[in-house]
Amino acid sequence: MKSNPLPQKHLSSPQPIQEHIDQGVEQQPQDPLPEVETEAAREATNTPANPSRKKRPMWPFLLLGIGIIALGAIAFKQSQPNPEVSQNTITAAPAEPNRLPVRATPVKIYPLQQLVFGNGFVSAVRGKHLTFQTSGTITYLKKVNGRDLREGDFVKKGELLAKLDDRRLRAELAQAQAQTAEAQTQRVTAQANLSQSQANVEQTKAQVISAQAQFEAAKNDFDLAISEFKRRLELFDAGVISESDVDVYRNRAEDAQSQVRAAQAQVNAALSNVKAAESQLASAQSQLTATQAQIASAKAGQTRSTISLEDTEIVAPFDGIVAHLNIREGDFWTTQILNSVNTSNYQTVVDSVPIIVNDPSAYEVDVELPTFYGPLVQPGQSAYVVLDQDMSSASSRGMTQQELFRLAKARGAIFSVSPSVNPGERSVNVTIRLYQGSKNVLDRERVSVWIAVEENPTALSVPINAIVYRDHKPYVFVVNQQENVVKLRPVTEGIKGISMQEIKSGVEPGDLVVTEGLNRLVDGTPVEVIN
Repeated sequence: MKSNPLPQKHLSSPQPIQEHIDQGVEQQPQDPLPEVETEAAREATNTPANPSRKKRPMWPFLLLGIGIIALGAIAFKQSQPNPEVSQNTITAAPAEPNRLPVRATPVKIYPLQQLVFGNGFVSAVRGKHLTFQTSGTITYLKKVNGRDLREGDFVKKGELLAKLDDRRLRAELAQAQAQTAEAQTQRVTAQANLSQSQANVEQTKAQVISAQAQFEAAKNDFDLAISEFKRRLELFDAGVISESDVDVYRNRAEDAQSQVRAAQAQVNAALSNVKAAESQLASAQSQLTATQAQIASAKAGQTRSTISLEDTEIVAPFDGIVAHLNIREGDFWTTQILNSVNTSNYQTVVDSVPIIVNDPSAYEVDVELPTFYGPLVQPGQSAYVVLDQDMSSASSRGMTQQELFRLAKARGAIFSVSPSVNPGERSVNVTIRLYQGSKNVLDRERVSVWIAVEENPTALSVPINAIVYRDHKPYVFVVNQQENVVKLRPVTEGIKGISMQEIKSGVEPGDLVVTEGLNRLVDGTPVEVIN
């Protein structure tokens, strides 16, 4: 079988190709038919056309020709132009430029806080380490609902929590009390003797006054008797009176002189009595002073015994909670336990002190901040406290200001800022008093703290990762939403939050700034926002 192949020059002209195919289809049966009939006749007569060649079947060649015709028809159909496609190709817009995919967010008004971060430990504002001041066996531990005291139990001010064996100290106290009572009795006696001596002194002084009065009277009588006697002597010398009359006045003068001498003796005796009474008074005063000293000494001994007895007891200083308990009833306690403790390691102190009681109503956080934060932190500034377990989840997701507010289990304010620097840590100590969420923290718990050192409730803000720096100056890429290209704008930074940055100038509210894909951008880059 023969076929008419299509000329190569006709491939670019659809009409000649179609005509040639039609002619080929019409002429195909005319040429091969005689050959087919000849072959059939030869097969019928068993006479080979060419005796030198083996006989072959012709049907494969027939199938091959039909396949070639079909393929040609398909090729012709595909080569025909599509009017619609051609029209669209002619009128289509020029190709879009390659646009870089980016993520963007609008500039918005946002309440922003500039925060400084630090780690610290929670402690009770009021806590007390309670210990015995003497050695001995623990004979009592407070009972709570029939059981021994435990950590976490609440106690009230003045409650006896624990006590040592105090029998010896009680005996010493009783002895001191007896000595005090004896000294007080002696003081009563000395006071009575003093009062009597004072009365005797007053009495002898009165006797002196009386004797002196009698002496003056006797002296006056004596002077009068002498005067009368002298006058009688003159009359006797004049011969007016007799000698017997003179003797009468002489006797009177002598009697008056005897009275003066007797009165003088009484005065001297009264003065002696005064001296004796005053001596007794001084002795009584000395005795009283001695008894008062004895009383003071006895009372001092009693006070020492009382204090020693109190040293065997642990009493709750205020309403609080038992934070640590390191003793049991029956244990022997000695003060050497605390004397051998390394006070620089607070944990060893906690593990050694018999009882630690805290007031759970008020907690504070001690934070060591780098020295360069010191000038920024002031008393009264707000602080947010986040527990360590919450910080782990926040670190995996990324911390934001909203996330901080959500995670903050406690809030407080700066109570004090140390004016000195810790030379070892190169840090400043800051104390934060909690006013909210104290029940959510535990004593000695490690926490993370954010302190708001500056605030702006209406800050024009963008995400921190929207800012790029060129020559150490801040810029943002702003998306032109009509042209879908970015413009590099210089900005002025303000407060820096956890994840947002205040922009004081350079952008307006609603501007769309690029947050992801910035490293491939330049001014004027075409972009596609794929938020």
